[in-house]
Amino acid sequence: MKVCTPTGCIGNRGINKEAFIACLDSENPDVIAVDAGSLDLGPWYLGKGLPHSPLTNIRWDLDLILSEAVRRKMPVIIGSAGGSGAKLNVDLTIDVVKEVAKERNLDFRLGRIYADVGKDYLIQRIKKGDKIRKCPVSIFGEEVLTPQDVEKCTNIVAMMGVEPLIEALKKGADIVIAGRAMDNGVIAAFPVMEGFDLALCIHMGDIMECAETALIDVEGVTRKSGPNRMPVIGEIERDYFLIRPGAPGMKATVTSVAGHSLYERESPFFSDICNGTIDRHECKFEQYDDRTVKVSGTKLIRKPYTVLLEGAGKVGYRSISILGIRNPVMISQIDEILGKCKEREEERFKDQGRFQIYYHIYGKNAVLGNWEPEKHISSYELGLVCETIAESQYLAHEVVDDLWLRIMFYRYEGRTTTAGNCAGLFSPLTIDMGEAYENAVYHQMRLENPLELFPITIKNVKEL
Repeated sequence: MKVCTPTGCIGNRGINKEAFIACLDSENPDVIAVDAGSLDLGPWYLGKGLPHSPLTNIRWDLDLILSEAVRRKMPVIIGSAGGSGAKLNVDLTIDVVKEVAKERNLDFRLGRIYADVGKDYLIQRIKKGDKIRKCPVSIFGEEVLTPQDVEKCTNIVAMMGVEPLIEALKKGADIVIAGRAMDNGVIAAFPVMEGFDLALCIHMGDIMECAETALIDVEGVTRKSGPNRMPVIGEIERDYFLIRPGAPGMKATVTSVAGHSLYERESPFFSDICNGTIDRHECKFEQYDDRTVKVSGTKLIRKPYTVLLEGAGKVGYRSISILGIRNPVMISQIDEILGKCKEREEERFKDQGRFQIYYHIYGKNAVLGNWEPEKHISSYELGLVCETIAESQYLAHEVVDDLWLRIMFYRYEGRTTTAGNCAGLFSPLTIDMGEAYENAVYHQMRLENPLELFPITIKNVKEL
């Protein structure tokens, strides 16, 4: 059985049309399966229920996939629709699907799967004594989920496994648009439904979910058309699977495939899924031919069924200011200067309401923060982002407005720049960013029934 993944994520950069059509013509895959979202870009998108890719890109990808798949009678599975996979994201995606179907005169049965989890449901489980624990690799949220964590969230989703996707296909869906889902599960679902080994299918999904990222570009293909646009093919057999490019000019190697099977994994040997733990201790990676790698030996250690909960909670309102600093005397004292300015803001606005001040110093430690191993500042200039999160947009704006002014004219030792210490990138210097969110929920919850949180609706697209 063959699975085609045409791009790393729906809407990210646009699928390479010529390569995708050529892949379908030459490989004739049994199913097209692709991820459409992530929590990677932070909690705001989940909190607001908005996509993290341009709608123009999302429509381009969906138009191409649906137009080709429907006429070829190939099923399509799309998971984490609309970015974060909440109801608003799924509904937005389905609206685009309906537009494409009408414009192209496409007729198919559409399966819709929501992944949202109600606050009342979670609070009741907590009150009954369920210990819903933080994901082991998480730095977010409390160790055990509390009603307070739940209440602060605007949207909470559960990451579905293969079972709801399989159920939608069994109920007759030609195209499945699903809420938050395991990236690898989206790719694994169809072959698992047909009886192939779950561990092998999931491992194949691990490698394919970012499309050609697991491949080697030997002819500059991605430089010409952009990354994550080229299709990849996974072909699964009873006790192994094959990975190869779906476009010329690329190849799979043992290194590229083995490397990507560890992508975003805490351990090179183990990774958790809903059904248990994938064990790669006995995996074998072999060069099958010039363009193809064979993988075997993946196993599943079965454990009680769990789903990962993701919830975004509103923490206030954000305002920022972006400043440039190119004074070596100021740069040498930057921590002391910013610390003093922060103290004065906290004193100045202490009676106005709750707020927090954050600095992001590009050229010093903005990326790694306190984990930055290089302590010496070698930059001749610094980019400073001043950020305030407060209980109101008004207060956030006021604090940042006063903060940049204080930094701009702060009288540090050795100062000669009497007309101002910094350059403001924009006018106005204070930019209001609106609501700010945090990852309030990132916990694992046991389920007795893999389908219980994921309502499935199947309808002809022309009836929607």
